[in-house]
Amino acid sequence: MKITHETSPATGAQQAGHTESRQQQPARLAEQTLAVFPLPLFVLPGGVQRLRIFEQRYLAMVSESLITESMAAESTGSGFVIARYDKAFDFNVPDWGTKVQIVDFHHGEDGLLVIDVRASHLVSLDRFEVRGDGLLMARCRYRDHWPSQPPSARRGELGQALSELFVQHPPLAQLYPQPEFNRLDWVCARFLEILPLSLNEKEKFILPNSFPQAKSFLDTFILGQDKIN
Repeated sequence: MKITHETSPATGAQQAGHTESRQQQPARLAEQTLAVFPLPLFVLPGGVQRLRIFEQRYLAMVSESLITESMAAESTGSGFVIARYDKAFDFNVPDWGTKVQIVDFHHGEDGLLVIDVRASHLVSLDRFEVRGDGLLMARCRYRDHWPSQPPSARRGELGQALSELFVQHPPLAQLYPQPEFNRLDWVCARFLEILPLSLNEKEKFILPNSFPQAKSFLDTFILGQDKIN
């Protein structure tokens, strides 16, 4: 079931893929208290993850999110936060995460709930507390990421490489019916999400000024070149 809007820990889910949509550029949103889903995932704005939900606390989280999102625009709806699962931190998550909204859901052949979530923006996290049902909650405040890059007239080398990867992996391509191979920030974000790097390595690319470093890194890692356009 697709979800539309009229106005414009690791044990709880499993990653199955990554869908569409460019990064939202909301104004500095008012702080919200949202559910936090600790997962060993790296998600940047515009990215999509497919999750299988089976723990009762996360089923409640999904139900509550669907109810509130049906009454709000995607950029302001409640949604929830995916944060990197790491036992080194209190509550097993760092002080940042990615706000996501549910864009599709269905039940798999095994009867488990499957949801597709799209990342809208990064958030800073604090004031953690555990709800009575075991769900982790935190205060969330908008966090800047890379400036949005305008689409290019021609697909660059990294865009072409990602396009070829989509052809080789149809389940990934199916999640992105409108890929933005001509937008370099979108391409770089998708590569960083799916490359076999440690979450700690990926985390250095969440800073607002880290886009040139991300581009240089991917030129080297994907294309075997060291250059910054």
